[in-house]
Amino acid sequence: MTVRGPNLRLEGSTFGPRKISAWREAVAPFWDVEIRTEDTPEFRGRSDVYHLGNAIVGLTAASELRNERSRGLVARMGVDHVAAQIRLEGLATVEIAGREVPMAPGDISLLDLAQPLSMRSTAYRAMTVIIPRALFPEGGGRLGAAHGTVLRAATPYGALVNDHLRALAAHAPHFAPDEARAAGQATAILMSGAAGPAAEGAAERPLQRAPVFLAIRSYIDAEIASPDLGVEQICRRFGVSRSGLYRLFAPLGGVAEHIRRRRLARACRDLVEGGDRAARISEIAFRYGYGSPASFTTAFRAEFGLSPADVRAGARPAGARAARRPPADLPGGGWDDFYEWVLTLDA
Repeated sequence: MTVRGPNLRLEGSTFGPRKISAWREAVAPFWDVEIRTEDTPEFRGRSDVYHLGNAIVGLTAASELRNERSRGLVARMGVDHVAAQIRLEGLATVEIAGREVPMAPGDISLLDLAQPLSMRSTAYRAMTVIIPRALFPEGGGRLGAAHGTVLRAATPYGALVNDHLRALAAHAPHFAPDEARAAGQATAILMSGAAGPAAEGAAERPLQRAPVFLAIRSYIDAEIASPDLGVEQICRRFGVSRSGLYRLFAPLGGVAEHIRRRRLARACRDLVEGGDRAARISEIAFRYGYGSPASFTTAFRAEFGLSPADVRAGARPAGARAARRPPADLPGGGWDDFYEWVLTLDA
């Protein structure tokens, strides 16, 4: 795998709806973008993105906006990566599960892209690095549990990570392939260390048991179609109590809620990717534990705002694109390829 850079660039001198449309299309695999009506005539944005083989570095500047990763978008896009964003200029507020954490210039947010979130920003400049979960020590469990943590620039470790991310952005266009991969690995290690319990802005989370949490989450995904999957089975399999299991999954709304959402996400993907031999909607409903197509349709519509029949007919939850297979080699240099860039990251 080789390094490409400078590579993708989204910019322009035009203002207004056409520019906003281009911006939304470019970031659609990751964000639903909301821009205030009064800001539309003068919206401006620019983003430069570099592929390092095992990481992606993005430098972005834009007018005031709100980015959101809804449950539907998370389910549809299948992006199971971790991101760190350093705010270079401007203010932001990270919103996760009803909790708001402010960010100032120099602060760094840690984000699990397999979980919902939203972020409100003033006019800003930021640098973001996206890394596959498998690249992190312990499989990224610490960062999965620290979703939404903000590492403050004024802390010693925050200053260290701040300096590293700024240097990574400055040198990303010039790395040799081996150097790029080494830089990506070093960044993953630093990000994992930033998920410690002293990081300001983190809610109480079972960080000491993050590897167990990650293993249970992987087990749920592997057994998602099993009719026996539930609290009792998980407790027996991993030797945890019901109360301990609840505490582990409290940030996700509880283990039963997490299983329900993962089943609906898998059902949504089955409906989209069924092809010529697609299963009937009733088959998919029974496959994921619903007693009738009607109850499945009700739950599916509540989660995604569309019925299973709508999705089967080609409709997509807001912000989602049609599913595409990742290419064998690194993609080319157009914004239509950005999603494939993320999918082709390797650890």
